[in-house]
Amino acid sequence: MKRRTALGTLGAAPFISATFGRQALAQSDLLKLDPSNPDHNLMIFRKLAHTMDDSIAFFWANLRRMGQEGPVATPMWDIKLASVLGTTDVGEDGTYETTAISMVAYTDTATGEVLEKFDNPWTGETVDISLFPAAPMKRLITKDGVKGPMIERDGTLVDHASPIGPSFIQGDEVWVFGDDMTTLRSDDGERKLIFGVNDWSTFKGKLADVADPSNGNPLSDWYFNDILTWSPWLKMPGHPGNMISRGFGAKVRSFDEMPADILALTKRMHPKVYADPRAALGL
Repeated sequence: MKRRTALGTLGAAPFISATFGRQALAQSDLLKLDPSNPDHNLMIFRKLAHTMDDSIAFFWANLRRMGQEGPVATPMWDIKLASVLGTTDVGEDGTYETTAISMVAYTDTATGEVLEKFDNPWTGETVDISLFPAAPMKRLITKDGVKGPMIERDGTLVDHASPIGPSFIQGDEVWVFGDDMTTLRSDDGERKLIFGVNDWSTFKGKLADVADPSNGNPLSDWYFNDILTWSPWLKMPGHPGNMISRGFGAKVRSFDEMPADILALTKRMHPKVYADPRAALGL
């Protein structure tokens, strides 16, 4: 049986003892977090971006995607996101695995209606929208960053970096970065760019919650930006530029605590995940 971490229980003893000292297990005082300590940085990230116990983390986000060809960014669609995830310990050094399902809908910026097609203003063509499937995805998280899943395609070269942190303590709040940068290039002399992703997340929570050994899944706010190359289904050869997103979200206790529009979309488009997120994750 895989070992789970729950701060304040015997299952947490190896990690807590190594990181904060054995006396932490016998007292209710808040942990003295040091963002410059890699172990603490990993713990801050795990608590705010994921979870350290057996509970499920629920995230929602409201984003706007824009396209930029030239100096002006043009709104394309809004993104309504709901996600669920759980974690499993992998090593005594704090390494852990996440299993997550992300459920995405593109909606009209004016009406809020779900889009299945997009009228591309740069080409004049109406194209079918293609989304990643809402299926469980696993990733390994270490002090050095996030590992996998990697894009694999014959005849390509992949460059990937996904650091976690740094983290910051400001007053009674704690912040941590979590980024993901991936480029896919042709494996030839030209090294032509096929696809590029730059995702930047910032998570913010209450310092008292993160430093509380008994709180394995504190709430957090989520701020998100990205810069992407054009999605292939947009059919944009010959149009230099990028897609850009900005938005915000939060970690909540359940689907029912999400904004009404995201909750309604989740119930309608992903009823099985809504009904039993743990079963959907396979946890």
